[in-house]
Amino acid sequence: MRPRYDVAVIGAGPAGSAAAAAMAQRGWHVALIERSRLPRHKVCGEFLSPESQETLQSLGLRDDLATRDPVPLSGATLSSQRGQTLEMALPSTAWGLSRWAMDEALAHGAARYGATLLTETTVSAVEAEGDDYRLQIRRRTGKAELRARTVLMAGGRSSTNALPPAPSGRPRDQLFVGMKSHVTGITMPNRVELFLFDGGYIGINAVESGALNLCLLARYDAFAQGGRTMAGMIDSIARQNADFAARLRGATLLEETTCTVAAVDTHRPAAPWDGMACLGDTASMIPPLCGDGMAMALRSATLCAPLADAFLRGAIDRATWEQRYRHAWHREFDGRLRVGRSLQSLLSRGPLAEGLLGVGRLVPPLADYMVRATRGAV
Repeated sequence: MRPRYDVAVIGAGPAGSAAAAAMAQRGWHVALIERSRLPRHKVCGEFLSPESQETLQSLGLRDDLATRDPVPLSGATLSSQRGQTLEMALPSTAWGLSRWAMDEALAHGAARYGATLLTETTVSAVEAEGDDYRLQIRRRTGKAELRARTVLMAGGRSSTNALPPAPSGRPRDQLFVGMKSHVTGITMPNRVELFLFDGGYIGINAVESGALNLCLLARYDAFAQGGRTMAGMIDSIARQNADFAARLRGATLLEETTCTVAAVDTHRPAAPWDGMACLGDTASMIPPLCGDGMAMALRSATLCAPLADAFLRGAIDRATWEQRYRHAWHREFDGRLRVGRSLQSLLSRGPLAEGLLGVGRLVPPLADYMVRATRGAV
């Protein structure tokens, strides 16, 4: 017989593991399905804001990450190509922690609460079958099926309804490439540093085990000029931004940590419900300059879980769940997405970025306002 779950959560990133933990804590039979092996590297700024930690605490998952030796981070610095800098304080201490450590800890945290973790398992189709859903899955042992009363989609920006993503439809010059690597051999203050270059930006912060995480977002033309490799991008950015060159001097690139994702469409229309509840980047590609995509991913799980619980208990029907989740999602995130997208557009254009940093230095409350706006605090 096909195994039957109350909830199938597709994707064991921050949003998926958080949702699986929340539903398992409520007593439901949960399958947490991840197509990759854990741990693994992912393109990510590897920054957990104070807001993220609050959500993790509410889910009983903060201690799972605290044991992985996250690096405390107290502020952020933006550096332009012409050497202008803008320093901003964080509302409280953030963490630098790799996705290698984080995703494994969160997934096993969900399993600790009773979720069944299925790794190296690809969901190829999700089909309605009476009051249930039938999930077709592929594992190394072959194809199989499982059933679930409901499905939560948290497979990232490239998944909707467990099917291949539709083409963006946006011009190539409006899309981006994301890339991440770790480096060793150098140290830096316990801050996040963001360096601007022609066609994008790159962020750096320390993570556990003494490494620094480099994560960039670049237009396709800038990516091509950098030779489509992290080493080439580092050289290209260093030629444009002297502060970045100074920061990376003497660093050793860990090639095995490099990963790339494309095409990144940070203006993709939001879809918090697409036949099922969508969490994290599945609902909308969260611009890096929203401040902390992981906080938004985790928060989407805590918005959805009580409604999923009410649906499974028979307190609300699926249409009511959809309506309430859509409303809560848009109320929580629409403003933050608008601010993040506007900042990204401005900071990706050299002259405008120089002007913005200059204004921020002259009017510090404006910089503080932008930090709070990207966190939904205004």
